Amino acid sequence: MEPPNVYKARFDEVATGRRRRVTVGIEILDRESDGSVPTAAWFRGEEYRLDIEDDEGVAIYVRRL
Repeated sequence: MEPPNVYKARFDEVATGRRRRVTVGIEILDRESDGSVPTAAWFRGEEYRLDIEDDEGVAIYVRRL
């Protein structure tokens, strides 16, 4: 179980028009000071945007190619 000030983030790349989605990594990140999940995150030097938070509390970020 993670401490309350962190969350698990999954980073996906989505190919535009091809309906292909690939998970490129998972990290444990810090929440915002108010406890929320940030709407954007950086992974391997690229910016990803929050897509959804799944039933298990994993924030899924996407980068469209």
